[in-house]
Amino acid sequence: MGLKKIGIVGATGYVGVELLNLLDRHSDVEVSFLSSNNSLGEELFKKIQPYANIKNQEFLPADLAKSNELDFIFFATQHNFSMDLVPDLIERGTKVIDLSADFRISDTAMWEKAYEDKHRAPELAQNAVYGLPELGREKIKEAKLVAVPGCYPTASILGIIPVIDFVDNKSEIILDVKSGISGAGRNKVEEGLSSEIKDNFKAYSPEFHRHQTEINYFLKKNYGITQEIIFTPHLIPIFRGEYVTCYIKLKNQSEDFQKIYENFYDGEKFVRVQEKGTVPELKKVKNTNFCDISVFQKKNVLTIHVAIDNLLKGAASQAIQCFNIMLGSDEEKGLDFK
Repeated sequence: MGLKKIGIVGATGYVGVELLNLLDRHSDVEVSFLSSNNSLGEELFKKIQPYANIKNQEFLPADLAKSNELDFIFFATQHNFSMDLVPDLIERGTKVIDLSADFRISDTAMWEKAYEDKHRAPELAQNAVYGLPELGREKIKEAKLVAVPGCYPTASILGIIPVIDFVDNKSEIILDVKSGISGAGRNKVEEGLSSEIKDNFKAYSPEFHRHQTEINYFLKKNYGITQEIIFTPHLIPIFRGEYVTCYIKLKNQSEDFQKIYENFYDGEKFVRVQEKGTVPELKKVKNTNFCDISVFQKKNVLTIHVAIDNLLKGAASQAIQCFNIMLGSDEEKGLDFK
């Protein structure tokens, strides 16, 4: 198998840089196309850093990707961008791994309501594969277009799914979620968010967050869950890391839920169920592709704690995990964090 030619659109954002760092140590790739709207004409080595295996090159307009012979392309962009380019790329035979929200929800009417815009590639949205490897390897393996989940949905869904059949039908699922400031994106951080959140802590988007729609949609479509999701995001004064606490009311209290989680994720390299009585810590998942989970039961309420790195397992390294599956390679390739 020869080197796969790779493109990255949005290469200078936080997630784009993480993709560059990961692909630089991946032995099966040649990164041959880079795009960044804020850095057109600039050189990679001057804008970011010199890389060992990625050659120095200029950042080009994104639409030029269509004239390059790329095997795969990653979109690390805001929503409402990739959908204009992906159809032509798919038509040319380029496989797409999209880290934006454009193809995560196949119900385009629901997407349009959440993102307040017209979806311009509805047929592709219906055929895109949700890129959560632990729950969809076989579909990812055959996909032409993978939509990598948002960071909050990744942690929330991995936390909920093992006990989805035990949720009280008449109750809500409560998600208390917290993220470092990098989740807001480079522009907002550089515009002053870092100073605003220093020694501070606050909720944001308390009435509506688009990731709530994504979580709702995934659970209903794949598991028939109709319970209301109560979702409140918070910013915490760190750069990276995400912590989700899920509260679930149980309809059956007599199960060994610690064992259920251990069995469900048995054999999963990147999901680590913590020993009974211990909780995940952000410092132990920082700069890794790990998702750490713990469970506690108080009578008929199960509390699930989940920690991930929002830029990695919540974005870039999960995208590489999907890439490896699509490639038929070892799923851990390039993800051996030290």
